[in-house]
Amino acid sequence: MNLVELVLTVGKIAIVLGFFLNLAALGVWADRRQGAMVQDRVGPNRAVVHLPNMLARLIVLLPPALFGVLSIFLALGNVTPRLAHERALVNVQLTVLVTWLSLLVLCVTVQRGGAINKLEEMFEDIDPRSIFFGGLGLHALGLVAMRFVTLDGAPAAARITGFVLGGVFLLVGLYATSRVPEGSIPLRLAGTLHALADTIKMIFKEDFVPKNADRLLHSLAPMIAIFPAIVVTAVLPFGNDLCFADNGDKVFGFADLGNLVNAVPASGACAGWRVPLQIADLNVGILYIFAMSSTGIIGAAIAGWASDNKFSLLGGLRACSQMVSYEVAMGLALVGLFLVYDSVRLGDMAVWQGQNAWGVFVQPAGFLLFLTALCAETKRVPFDQPEGESEIVAGYFLEYSGFKWGMFMVGEYLEMCFASALLVALFFGGYSLPFIHPDGLRIAFGDAILYEYKMTHLAVTVISVLGFFGKVVLVTWFQVFFRWTLPRFRYDQLMKLGWTKLLPLAIANMMLTAVVVLAARSAGPAVASWLKILADLSQALIAVLTLAGFVALVVGLLEPVERKKFLASSAARFAAAMGGVKAEPRQA
Repeated sequence: MNLVELVLTVGKIAIVLGFFLNLAALGVWADRRQGAMVQDRVGPNRAVVHLPNMLARLIVLLPPALFGVLSIFLALGNVTPRLAHERALVNVQLTVLVTWLSLLVLCVTVQRGGAINKLEEMFEDIDPRSIFFGGLGLHALGLVAMRFVTLDGAPAAARITGFVLGGVFLLVGLYATSRVPEGSIPLRLAGTLHALADTIKMIFKEDFVPKNADRLLHSLAPMIAIFPAIVVTAVLPFGNDLCFADNGDKVFGFADLGNLVNAVPASGACAGWRVPLQIADLNVGILYIFAMSSTGIIGAAIAGWASDNKFSLLGGLRACSQMVSYEVAMGLALVGLFLVYDSVRLGDMAVWQGQNAWGVFVQPAGFLLFLTALCAETKRVPFDQPEGESEIVAGYFLEYSGFKWGMFMVGEYLEMCFASALLVALFFGGYSLPFIHPDGLRIAFGDAILYEYKMTHLAVTVISVLGFFGKVVLVTWFQVFFRWTLPRFRYDQLMKLGWTKLLPLAIANMMLTAVVVLAARSAGPAVASWLKILADLSQALIAVLTLAGFVALVVGLLEPVERKKFLASSAARFAAAMGGVKAEPRQA
């Protein structure tokens, strides 16, 4: 590894760790927020930072001003016709997005806080949903309009749209700055500052160690527990490989970083220097994840034993038996997937899913089995018996406080985020998106190509990175729901589920998959072409569901909230207020 590869690796580590640590903090917030909603109380919203007025104005103005200046600066440069056409398309779509999103925020602000001038009074009677639907229409018109822009006219179109986009950014920034009220501004960010406040608080809290505890092992246990949750992220591919052209010296150096190729073929082949968006591309792939994640058992076991507490020891024993039991089913649930992908490298799996179908379609039973086992491995509800607050108080970290306790919590939420990333890499296409290929967008069913649009290598790579991180956020949000929707198992039910249900089903799924894969590979080209059409249909289904889900989400967010109070209590006075209860025969 030379110096430039070392620098790139450090950059990839910073991106991956930064994403997962921030997502873990947001996961804590989402968990607490949902708990507050279930109990009908105010969620985590007490952490607040009071900003001086000038600083608040600067924070509001700086991002749009920087984007506006950057857009104008890029518009002044000379680029190839294809890149100019792509840049014009992005400029148009961004201009429409920033415009309707800003008007939407302004409309909601006016209707909640009142208008401050004649211009804003126009928004008092406008339904915010009409702005959203109007924006969608403008997006569609923009796509149609760009079809009429030729490659010869693309440079001029890119320059004009770049100036317009820069002007819109600057206008939005200046107007938003004028809306900042006078005086000190309380900054809460919807309660997301609580994770930062809790971290600062834990640093300064007392580090309690029981009198008869093993001090060395008691201190080592939180570090051992958090270590696997961090190192397993090394083999996750989070985007298409970058391809740089050689500058002629046949050595990959810093000068080559400016030679990102304009386009790559559909196969993704790179004639220059390939840089995978993955910290370490190990040939053992997911086996490395199984090996490292299994060491998390040691941290829980040591914490339980070293604390000199019976509840802690019981929690450590529960954690060990639970994680060992479900690791067997978890590994066997993936064997069928290995047979289909014909590889254990996560990068190869993402490529296969991009060219064929996502793993959740080819292994639905394996997905359900793996998801269940994965939830048990992360020790979250309904599989939180090692903590068991109602039975053994807090389990193996009962005798921990301050930052050591915080390390256990960070490790738990990092595990949840990594579990989401692993589900995405194995079953939800990894970084691939429907019909997005290394050379651009191509909608095809079998050999029939319905639509094709060539894109630059940079655009495809950025889309793949955003797609991967967006999927991980969505799956993490889905996992947070488990805690507040599913009841807990008893410990005997937990073990029975693992050994008598998941394990036999995983073995059966593995054997059935082996037979089907062998039959499909020996069936001939006719069956292969039909399977390819089915795979393309699954990609179309994902695209349609994604678009429908996005529209439904925005429409749901813009739907007026109607609060309806109802009485739900078994207390005698509340029952009397509701008209009394029906007398049972034995009460008469």
